[in-house]
Amino acid sequence: MALIRMPRIIYLILLIGILAPLHGAEAFWWLFRKSPVDMPPQEQTRLAQPIFESAQQAEVRGSKGSAARQYRRVFRRYPAANTAGQSLFNYGVIQYNRAKLKHSFEAFQQLLAFHPDFPRFTEVLNYQYSIAMRAAEGDGMRMLLVFPYRAHNQSVGYFELVIRNAPYGDLAPLALMNVALIHQYKNNTIQAIDALDRLINNYPTSLLASDAYLNLAETFSGLVDGPDYDQGATREAMSYFEDFMILYSDHEEVARAEAGLQEMEDVYARSKLVIGQFYYRYRRWYDAAEIFFNEAITVAPESEAAATAREFLVRVETDRAARDAARASGDSQRERNFIQRLLRRGSSQLNPGSVPATVDEEVVSFDESLLASR
Repeated sequence: MALIRMPRIIYLILLIGILAPLHGAEAFWWLFRKSPVDMPPQEQTRLAQPIFESAQQAEVRGSKGSAARQYRRVFRRYPAANTAGQSLFNYGVIQYNRAKLKHSFEAFQQLLAFHPDFPRFTEVLNYQYSIAMRAAEGDGMRMLLVFPYRAHNQSVGYFELVIRNAPYGDLAPLALMNVALIHQYKNNTIQAIDALDRLINNYPTSLLASDAYLNLAETFSGLVDGPDYDQGATREAMSYFEDFMILYSDHEEVARAEAGLQEMEDVYARSKLVIGQFYYRYRRWYDAAEIFFNEAITVAPESEAAATAREFLVRVETDRAARDAARASGDSQRERNFIQRLLRRGSSQLNPGSVPATVDEEVVSFDESLLASR
């Protein structure tokens, strides 16, 4: 009689059911019971209440670890219970005080996502902002559980979530400025410019807007490579320096902005001078050179580039006059040369073997040939 082979997993399940104690046998049948998550909120609240009270008692006794585990059990098993939101908040606070910043921030974020009507919304945001600051400063952050480090990437993500959770709150401009400073510290210039630009455009009335203008102008000025290269960053820096000086004329850093603007204007004027010298020296295109020399003077009239441009303008006028005179005399000479070539061509056609030595002989021979033909 052939034996019926059963899958090994069934043997394993039967073995666990036989060896388990009586109180564990009930837990064995969880696969066939209704999950607590699927229960009505009233039922979840009834089942979660003893656990929540036990967690509160453990917290009062100072057993923070035990309290955190029981709070976690409440909001994980009974998310629809009335105590789930408070359990998330208490769990986040405990983990914050224990320097477990990641667990704390995740709990607060889950609280805002699933319990947006939680009454302590502002306090939760303050905790999240504080966690982001602590992560940026390396407070409580350990690599391999030993070495402290500054979790800049993680803190940027935390700040961005703070902005997303309350885009019109007081912490959003602060979070954006911190994002920009972290990116500048890491030499992520493009990301820093993006954060500062968002701060200026989204929060123009913030107290940090003036600092963002000046910081953005100096960031663009740091991208300038000199007058021989593209001047896009130079123009952007000049624009933000000028905006700062117009919008915040009473700011204590106006002198700093004026110095930066003067430096950028000098670079931009020298770039125009370089282009004008190119057209003057290598193309002899005096009109184009004159345009760029005048632009150099307009951008920075008191700079050394402007003084050099004025000298080149004088040379342009001199060379242009000489060129026009040479062109005038050259036109009459070209006209005479044309008549001579025409006479020479007619003479060669009538007398193919004769080549006149001079212009007069060519004219005489041409007239004689015409008389002979007649």
